[in-house]
Amino acid sequence: MSSTIAAWNGSHDQLTQAAELYADVFSEAPYDEERSQSIESFTSRVRRYAAEKPSFRLLIASEGDRVVGLVLGTGASRGDWWWDRLEAMLPADVQELWLDPECFSVEELAVDASHRRHGVAAALMTAVLGELPYRTALLSCYQEARSAQKLYSGLGWTIIDPAVHFTASRAVQVMGIRLRE
Repeated sequence: MSSTIAAWNGSHDQLTQAAELYADVFSEAPYDEERSQSIESFTSRVRRYAAEKPSFRLLIASEGDRVVGLVLGTGASRGDWWWDRLEAMLPADVQELWLDPECFSVEELAVDASHRRHGVAAALMTAVLGELPYRTALLSCYQEARSAQKLYSGLGWTIIDPAVHFTASRAVQVMGIRLRE
């Protein structure tokens, strides 16, 4: 059976399934998040982003009623936690190329282990970036997340900074893609 991709329908049930998938994926190495905390954090972020963020997108890949993948993204600009930290760390010429004066931020991508390497992640990424009003999109991923980096590179994402520390935690790789000139 092939996956279908659609925007989150706003239902609690679909969000619960998406949060459970997110927790399953991000409890794996190299993320090692605590499952119940991940479910709560993801659900809270989605609800907050849906209410507050521009260009909010939560796309769900499903097979029948089962959620098998998701991608979450929003518009980002000065004043956002992530944007402000990134702006403080990047040289001015890099900021000019990628933070102009806003961008799209891919916050999360998760695909069920049984559906990886079947095009689900690529289809989700292509869909979430379609018809956006931004010139660029950015994301960050753990340096140890080699499969994710390979996927993003294969889709045309460029490494902007290989080792950014947003917090005291481990470094992340920041990547970007041009959506239009």
